[in-house]
Amino acid sequence: MGKCSPLLFTSRGRAGAAARSALVALFMLFGTPSSSADQGVYRLGVLPLQSPNKLAVMFLPLAEALSERLGRPVQFVTAPSFSAFMTRVSEKNYDILYLNPLLCSRALAHGYHVVAKVGGEPFTGILVVRRDSPLKELDPAQLPSRLRIGFPDPGAYAATVMTRRYLSRLGIDVDRRFQVKYFGSQDSALMALYSGLVDMAGTWKPSLRSMPKDVRNDLRVIAETPPEPQMPIAVRNDMLPADADAIVAVLTELGQTPRGQAILGGMALPQGFVAANDREYETVGGE
Repeated sequence: MGKCSPLLFTSRGRAGAAARSALVALFMLFGTPSSSADQGVYRLGVLPLQSPNKLAVMFLPLAEALSERLGRPVQFVTAPSFSAFMTRVSEKNYDILYLNPLLCSRALAHGYHVVAKVGGEPFTGILVVRRDSPLKELDPAQLPSRLRIGFPDPGAYAATVMTRRYLSRLGIDVDRRFQVKYFGSQDSALMALYSGLVDMAGTWKPSLRSMPKDVRNDLRVIAETPPEPQMPIAVRNDMLPADADAIVAVLTELGQTPRGQAILGGMALPQGFVAANDREYETVGGE
């Protein structure tokens, strides 16, 4: 296979997961990934919702399961930012995508199509405060001035776009009323809240579920947005149809075996995946 390219790692065997995830973090600092054609592999591009270490732990087992079914290596790949990720999507650097609904609607224009989505619970953004916070509800008349609010990234759909829209519909001008800070990932925004760097944070349920128990127990949800289509899985339009079908089969069957359930649990997605198509994502983001 040759040497590994930055920001990708082949999932072959279960040993050394911690070392692999650490290398992913190091790779994020140096360069960009090479094309999958050079590697003879499928590249699973995961939106940088969380730290690279955490994403590696979450997605390497899925990459391994896909590799076994497809009979070819599947590599976990992420990027240092949402914008870098979408640049690589536009260049078709990834074969399989896990991304948010808003960015998926843009990926469709770059030669991808939806094959599956997270099943079960609605896709919503949540606003979280510390458990000892005096805030009980989001009443514009009662909110303190210059409240500090943290978000992962301006392009984080549930955590940022949907929660900001929700606050706007309550009559709260986020940029005028609050001190807005971006922390780069869901984990970082939640840890900033836990550490007292902000008074409120925007996130989504899987990220909150994935935090250490002592962190989760010190936080509480104060508001939840209306739902939108769930997180999708998309593949390149030029992927072999048989391979696309195999990917859907792996995803939708995960909940049927102990190993698959463990993979879903590690991704904080116990509800699993269901088949999906482009239609419900074509108009995401419209008012």
